[in-house]
Amino acid sequence: MNIGAHQITRGTLIIAGIVIFIFLLLSLIFLGVLPGSRPATPSQITLEFWGLFDGSAVWQPIFDAYRKANPNVFFNYVQKNPDTYERDLVEALASGKAPDIIMFHSSWLPKHGNKISPLPETLMNMRNFQETFPDVATADFVSQNKIYALPVWTDVLAMFYNKDLFNAAGIAAPPKNWDDFIKVVKKLSAKDKFGNLTKSGAAIGAADNVNNASDILSLLMLQAGAKMISDDGREAAFDRLVAVDGSRYNPGESALRFYTDFANPLSTAYAWNNNFQNSFDAFASGQTAIMLDYAVNMPRLKQRAPNLRLGVAPVPQLANASKFVNYADFWGYSVSSASKNSSAAWNFLIYLTGKDMNKYFSNTVSRPASRRDVLSEEQSLPDIGIFAESILSAANWYQVDPPAIDGIFKSMINAVVSGGAKPADAIADAAARVSSLMRKQ
Repeated sequence: MNIGAHQITRGTLIIAGIVIFIFLLLSLIFLGVLPGSRPATPSQITLEFWGLFDGSAVWQPIFDAYRKANPNVFFNYVQKNPDTYERDLVEALASGKAPDIIMFHSSWLPKHGNKISPLPETLMNMRNFQETFPDVATADFVSQNKIYALPVWTDVLAMFYNKDLFNAAGIAAPPKNWDDFIKVVKKLSAKDKFGNLTKSGAAIGAADNVNNASDILSLLMLQAGAKMISDDGREAAFDRLVAVDGSRYNPGESALRFYTDFANPLSTAYAWNNNFQNSFDAFASGQTAIMLDYAVNMPRLKQRAPNLRLGVAPVPQLANASKFVNYADFWGYSVSSASKNSSAAWNFLIYLTGKDMNKYFSNTVSRPASRRDVLSEEQSLPDIGIFAESILSAANWYQVDPPAIDGIFKSMINAVVSGGAKPADAIADAAARVSSLMRKQ
């Protein structure tokens, strides 16, 4: 008997048996026969997404691109009415039927910050956020070192002007400071023999028929050096005196007087009154040569007035100002605190703010991007270049209840325009009302 050959055969059989056993075991694991042994397949997730300005045709290609790498994620996109959006959102949250992803206004953090979840630091830390987005995004969406929303696009006030009306008046370039703005407005305005305006140089000065009246006045206050709220965030401060070069003056009152002078028939800057139609409509129809508005309204303007030769320039600054001050108003995207898919929702929003997707979205909707690197590329574009440049020096201010404060600012303007109050009294009353709102929070 050949003992060596027998041992080799026996060893071969043992090895073959082990191989077969391992193969069978792996097969059972793969097929899921053994309990808990099959690799988990990601469960299907449907993210409900509420938007405002953009239809599903804008979003569907983005959803499709995201799902190539995340096939278990589906989207239910709902375009809401901007006029009722805030109310609808609050009601949905109260009823437990809130969407996962929501549009979150740049002024909402004081009022609605408790309704959204913070971005996990594992997805983006504070340093990366500040390096990626303009400074105003940090001011609007960050609280106590936590990020509550991500901007996917941005917006800032700019000066829209009618090139044909400028050419007819012999004005070669838009004004860069407010002193020159007054000179240009005078040339563009016209009155009859009774002093009634027959042509408006600029839609500015009133409240009820000037879009963004509160924002324009806030811009002027910030440019003048007004401190909008106190350091402790408990009361308004835009009516207070400030010290400049050893003297004290009231920048808020000065800004209010400057703004309302454009609607004062006794002022040399008189260019607007309450008899004109809404500033957007007046500009679109050629009744006024200048309006201050946001990029988000540019597509609507071009649709309304396709033959209008539109010019866009930065908003004027104070003459000899040491720095530019612009005014931002835009929306971010956030995740509801009631969402059961918070992680998946934030992952998608991070995807939206990647450079390639941010550039694609900005080009698609014709609004300035949110990333600094994309904004830098957009500054040379004819339509949104001015906005892309201006957002980097833009600011706004902490508003505890934006709709209520908008109403207070409009009442302040109306009180001065109607002659019912002096600027000093009107601004003191407005500050007291805003402070009252802030103390109730």
